[in-house]
This record gives sequence, C-alpha cells and structure tokens, in this order.
Amino acid sequence: MLAWGLAIVGVAALALRVGLPAGPAAGPWLVALQVFMPWLAGVVSGDIAWRRAPGWVLRGRGVRGRWPRPLGPAIEAAAALSLFLALLGWPVAAAGLSVVVAVLMSVRLSGVLARTMTHPGLLLPLSFLALIAAATLMLKLPAATPHDQPIGWVDALFTATSAVCVTGLVVRGTAEGFTIFGQAVILGAIQLGALGFMIFGSTLALVLGVRPSYQESLTLSAALDEYPAHRIMRFAWFIVGTTLAIEAIGALALAALWPDPLTPHTPHAPGGLAWQAVFHSVSAFCNAGFDITGDSLVPMRHGLAPYLVIAPLIVLGGLGFLVLEDVTQYLRRRLRPRPGRPAPRLRTHSKIVLATTACLLVGGFTAIFVAQSVAAGGPTPGTLADAAFLSVTARTAGFNAMPMDELSPGSRFATMVLMAIGGSPGSTAGGLKTATVAVLFLAVAATVRGRHDVEAFGRRLPDSLVRKAATVAASLLGVIVLATLTLDLTETIPFEPLLFEVVSAASTTGLSLGATTELSPFGRVVITITMFAGRLGALSLLGVLVQGVGGVGGVGGVGRIESDASARSHLPRDTVSLG
Repeated sequence: MLAWGLAIVGVAALALRVGLPAGPAAGPWLVALQVFMPWLAGVVSGDIAWRRAPGWVLRGRGVRGRWPRPLGPAIEAAAALSLFLALLGWPVAAAGLSVVVAVLMSVRLSGVLARTMTHPGLLLPLSFLALIAAATLMLKLPAATPHDQPIGWVDALFTATSAVCVTGLVVRGTAEGFTIFGQAVILGAIQLGALGFMIFGSTLALVLGVRPSYQESLTLSAALDEYPAHRIMRFAWFIVGTTLAIEAIGALALAALWPDPLTPHTPHAPGGLAWQAVFHSVSAFCNAGFDITGDSLVPMRHGLAPYLVIAPLIVLGGLGFLVLEDVTQYLRRRLRPRPGRPAPRLRTHSKIVLATTACLLVGGFTAIFVAQSVAAGGPTPGTLADAAFLSVTARTAGFNAMPMDELSPGSRFATMVLMAIGGSPGSTAGGLKTATVAVLFLAVAATVRGRHDVEAFGRRLPDSLVRKAATVAASLLGVIVLATLTLDLTETIPFEPLLFEVVSAASTTGLSLGATTELSPFGRVVITITMFAGRLGALSLLGVLVQGVGGVGGVGGVGRIESDASARSHLPRDTVSLG
C-alpha cells in the first residue's frame, strides 16, 4: 500500500505539472517528485533492490540481485528514461513514462489485493470507485477545462461517473466544456471503465512476464462472470486484443468517412481529425455515447459514418466478449475443419444473445419507424435511416443522429424500452441484458403453453436461472422507481423527460431529452448514484454490500448459471450468462 501511495504521489506531481501554472521554482521540484516517487515505490514494493549497485547486475546474484521481481526492470527503466527526457526538455514523454510506472504499481497492488482480501468481490466496486475518484480529481485540474469555464466538484464527479460507467450523460458539452487534456481523461476513463482495470492490469502483468497466482485467477474469474479460472488469462488477452483491434479499425474507417472540419471547436488543429476518429471509435465500441462534435452525430445525420462505422461498433461492443469469442472459434473451425473433429456449433448462450439481439434490432426499428411515420403523417426520406440508427444506439450506446426533440411520444416510449433492455452479458453495455429478457420471455411462453420446463434451443433452463432473471428485472425496476420518485419530489422537471433521464442513467445509455443540464446539484448526485448502480448491477452491488462476496456478480451482472445438460457434463457450452 505504501508503494502504491508513493506512485500516486508521482502521478499527482505529474498532474500538477500539467494542470497547474507552475512557477520557475516549482518546476524542478515537481519534476523530481514525478520521477523519484514512482522509482521509490518500486523499491518499497520489493521490485528493485536499491542497496545493490547497478554493477551487481552482471555478477553475484545476477539480474535477480538488482531486480528480485519481474516488474523491477520495467519500473527502473521507465523512471530513468523519464528523468532523461525531462532533462532534455521533453516533459510530455517524461510524463507518459511516469504514468507507466504508476500503472505498473497499480498492477502490483491489484495482485496483492486479489491474494489477500477476505472478500475479493469488493475489488470490482472498489476499482470503479477508485477510477471515478481519480478521474474526478483530474477533471478538476485547470488544464482539463477552458480557463473561463472551471468545473465544480459535483459536475466533475458526475462527468467522471458517466465516463467510467460508460453512460454518456453530460452536464456540459465534452467538445466545448473540456480541453484536449480533459477529453483525454474522459477517454481513458471510458476505456478502463468499459473493460475493467483488473482486466487491463492482468494483461499488462502477463506482458511483463508476471504470472498470476491461482487466487488472482479466481478473483478475475468472478469479475468476468464465472469464466473458467484455468482459461481466464487467455480470455483476458482476447478481451484486450479484440477491443484494441476493433477500435483501431473503427478509427481508421471513421477517419476516411469523417467530414473535416466537422465543428468549429477543432477545425484545423493538428491531429484534429485523428483525435475525432479515435475518440468516437472508442466511445462507440464501449457503448459510452460521449462525443466531441458538440451535437453528437446530428451533423452527420445524412452521412455514412453513423451507419457504416458507428452502428457496427455499437453492435459488436454490445454483443459481449463471451459471444465474440465463441463466434470467433466457430468461424475458425468452420473455415479450417479437421478430420475426426465434431461439427462446430455455437453455445446456447451465444444463440440466445444473437437471436434476441436480431429481434430487438428489427422490432425496435419497426416500432420507431411506425411511430415517427404516424406522427409525421407519413414516412419522410430520412425516417428509415433515423429509425435504423436509433434502434441500434438506444440499447445503451447513447449517440443520436437526429435531434431528440424530433422524437414522437411513441418513439420516446420505444426508446425507453430498448434502453431498459440494454446490451448482452459480459459486454460494455448496461441494462437488463438480452439474455435476461430472453429467459423471462421463454418463461412466459412456457407458462402460456402450459409447460413446466423452460427451454431454449432444445436445452432445459433450470428454475434457478428463471428466478435470477426475474430478480435482476425487479432490481433494475426498483432502482428506476426509487430514483424517479426521488427526483420527482425534488426537481421541477416534467415527469416524462425525468423518467427518460432515470432510465437512461440506470441502463447506462446516455440519451437525454434535455433534463440533464436542468438538474439541481442534488438531482445530479441522484443520477450519479443511479449510473453507478446501473453499471455494476443493482443486485450485484447489493450482494457485495450485504454479503461481502463476489459470487453474485460479474461485470455488471449476476453470474453464470448452467443448464441441466451442462451440470451433468461439466461443459461450458450449454451455460447461459445473465451478467
């Protein structure tokens, strides 16, 4: 803990150098703290043996004499290079290396906590709270906002929570209300919040040659919806690699289709187009909904980028990594069949998610298209495209290509239903999750048909899964009802936009009818808590707080339940996740 604290001091010095106007005397001291504290953190943590001179590396106990642990060389090399670059007058590069050292120490702390905490289920909410606190402090720095638009503590907390919980609700425009530094803080919070710091930390540890302990694997398995612990590191690799690859491809595609200049905020700034492409690619895949255009995707309403790039990124991010991994393996085996190997097939969970997602996309498009056409007295040339994009983005993405005040009452209701359903288990999206809705629908269908068993694709779903799905739905409904009643008693906003706002926050969507900026400070705190509960899952959060265990929660969900066939064979193929 002391080592991690020293690393934080180093990053704080970096933040002060970037965010505060330092005087001539303050600069050298901040540089010294920025470089020395992370190195000292490595010494305190035992990664660097400071009593041994560098010459001892080549004799005696060899490399281990200087660096007893695998992170030692990386920490010391980063600190030394940071000092060298600072002396050469390259503070930006030196700052980046200082952040690297702090991240390395965070990886060390994550591993220690995973091995020593009595209730490792607390790691998930604590990691989110730590990210929110760090993002809040960074957004409060003067460099994060224009000098004539300082941000208050409540608004900084609201923005940080919205970014970490990949919601997208904002109390000030991200384009005009934050500088490039502030936008970078928001983007980092989105990326870490969407995938989880533990996943990034574990993957980075593997890159550096640090093998996780069995307890660490179990902790990460609990955080990833009870994914088999013996394959958890490979799955973490898949999550990070797939995310970076898809976001990179999306950024390149957006750069080709993005109008430049799009807005007056960064019309001809160096790298302006690249920054727009990267920011919106990450925001779309993470289903965050943050934009730096000033008006979401409305300026590109009749362009190709929202429909050919943003929409596919949203769908891929909302399917969930369990499904993406299963589909990848299925396609690989189909393209490269081997003699004697059984024919590839998708898991029951993947079939449910893909079928439900397709039904929601088609059903949502139909409902919105009909509602908009009836309200307008007939379909207009852009109604088809608007309905198609809103059907995709309403399920927790938060972008809008049409002004929200153009939505008819029927379209607003359909949007709220789609927001409440949300994305799929194990994804960056929120809401009830597609698998939960599918299980509830199948249970109702079985009851209507007079059947005792709930089945999906020839597999019987256990009663415990149905009960858990109903509990998840009831918990989300409870959060929405409680938050709506609280705000209705304390705010002067009309009921419909207020309810829309709460559903958007609880499902981590980010769409708004304009109520966000009209909320009082108390109302913004209520929405902040609602976003946090919606991201972690109300049932998971309650289970962690009451029981102090992580068995009830995954990444924003309630865990993985096996069907009877899987319980007998112990195979993960026939499991259904509600996480």
